[in-house]
Amino acid sequence: MSDVKPSISIERLTHRYPNGHEALRAIDLEILHEKIVALIGKNGAGKTTLAKHINGLLKPTLGSVKVMGVDTSTKTASEMAKDVGYVFQNPEDQLFEASAHDEVAFGPRNLGMDREETESEVNHALSMVGLLPMISEHPYNLTYGQRKMLCIAAVLAMRPKILILDEPNAGQDYSGLQLLGTLLRELDREHKTILLISHDMDFVGEFSDETVLMHDGEIVAHGSTRSVLSDLSKLKSTAVRPPQVTRVAIQLSDDRVRHDIMTVREMVETLTHNVSGTARMR
Repeated sequence: MSDVKPSISIERLTHRYPNGHEALRAIDLEILHEKIVALIGKNGAGKTTLAKHINGLLKPTLGSVKVMGVDTSTKTASEMAKDVGYVFQNPEDQLFEASAHDEVAFGPRNLGMDREETESEVNHALSMVGLLPMISEHPYNLTYGQRKMLCIAAVLAMRPKILILDEPNAGQDYSGLQLLGTLLRELDREHKTILLISHDMDFVGEFSDETVLMHDGEIVAHGSTRSVLSDLSKLKSTAVRPPQVTRVAIQLSDDRVRHDIMTVREMVETLTHNVSGTARMR
């Protein structure tokens, strides 16, 4: 039995909206420290509703949500912000200041950081997302992808232990995706717990340690990303397709190719190994 305590512990969580819609039904979930965990499922599966319970934006109808041992029903979203940073899918829901600097400085100031500490966090966060040269720009002079990065910087500057990213890769061009990948690896090295909400299975397959598959307000599967994204029966029942390279791997699985390959890099390494092995046998 592991004695590692989870960052997030959810027990029998049910959420019913005022209109009577039951968006979550008896959810049980534990997320350990320093993991990158993806929440996947089609629209309406309950991903965002679940995530909003973790930072206190929503309160359980039934059940409990504990973050770092604290019951979120006893805290406001503002009180949870120092431990849980939430980056919304749409940057327009989050941006309201007149410059990138002021946008990122808002959170640290509200947490009581002094001016020197705030400036240090602003510069560091903007550097991490590649926006330090745009520090004086109005957020709406930035591209859509840059505005999403600015939202991430604004949350990072508050030093949260847990980071929730809702569709962070949506609307990013190639360079933005590369930067996002670099950022996730850096946050992983900084021992952050990260929850990714995404419809991009190629992105999920490359960057997440674990995956939670949701459907109709329930958890259908939770385990290593490799195991969840190669389970065709469960994915098919939830209308989720595995990464493109995994689909190819499944087609080639009788030819000494593992069916659970997640990235192009893994596929290249596998095929190169197979070719080399065949050549040595001749």
